[in-house]
Amino acid sequence: MDKTFWLSLRESDFALPPGRDIGSLTAELFSHLSSLDPELRDDIAYVTYANWLKQGQYPLDQIRVHVTRLFGNLQHGLGERESDSVFLRSFSALFLAEITHNNNKKPQFEPHETAELLNHALAYLAAERDPRGFVPVKGWAHALAHTADWLMVLAKNPHLDAASLLRILEGISTKLKNSTDWVYLHGEDDRLSNAVLSVFKRGLVPAEQVKAWLAALSADWQGAWMDEARTRAFFNVRNFLRAVHLALVSTDDFPQKNELQVLLLETLENLQPY
Repeated sequence: MDKTFWLSLRESDFALPPGRDIGSLTAELFSHLSSLDPELRDDIAYVTYANWLKQGQYPLDQIRVHVTRLFGNLQHGLGERESDSVFLRSFSALFLAEITHNNNKKPQFEPHETAELLNHALAYLAAERDPRGFVPVKGWAHALAHTADWLMVLAKNPHLDAASLLRILEGISTKLKNSTDWVYLHGEDDRLSNAVLSVFKRGLVPAEQVKAWLAALSADWQGAWMDEARTRAFFNVRNFLRAVHLALVSTDDFPQKNELQVLLLETLENLQPY
């Protein structure tokens, strides 16, 4: 189908046109995940699929097929830097975020399936090596931001217990402490802070564990100013912690909010690269 067909779906609230098979149309949407045309990848494939999920167009068995395929996509070219393979991985993560979000609203997955989503999200977070946000001409790569979105909706899932939520926090901190080759410029800190706020709002991770997590994240930065690679990672960590603190200040009250705000502020005050 050409772009005109896909863009016209918006005018009908993404209603399936008479005589059209959603299976073949969805297969085409999936083929656009790796497109170098940002309109096909983002404005058409992502937006259309998200709306069809919301409308309940896919039975559970078909969604499971989609999940399996998207898991496979996350492995395509994994480990490459600044190659076009990132678009397939990154937008597959975004599709998985939409699937997770839809399942949170209308629970269908078994607990072990949610656990698998978390395992794949954290594995992908750790293994992705392409840090780019916006790519000229080709549009958003944004792998870290899309993974953060996925972790944010996973953190809201009631099947995830305190140990699982702590894994999300630790996965994020490990990623940032090791981000020595790039300073994230395209809002990744805010997207990651949204994931952390979702963890905090569950109220399952004790404040003492959050304190230990923050202490580990803010430790060992002495002398970072003397090393350019460590300075990049330091700025990523500091920007992230500032974003988390701002998100906490700006959000509605929830249990532990005040205590967590104090912990964040103390952590920021003690975060020193010299």
